[in-house]
Amino acid sequence: MKNISWVRKNWLLVAGVSFIGVHLGTYFIQRAAKQSVKSQSGGKQKSFEE
Repeated sequence: MKNISWVRKNWLLVAGVSFIGVHLGTYFIQRAAKQSVKSQSGGKQKSFEE
């Protein structure tokens, strides 16, 4: 019997974890981008009021 690698045995687990990881990563990147846009637009509004 061949010695099957761990990744081949658990390919579904590896695919699921990487899928979740990619989505969490994009979620946090979008969240950080939205926060930076809010802070930049807030600074512009303050300068217009002055």
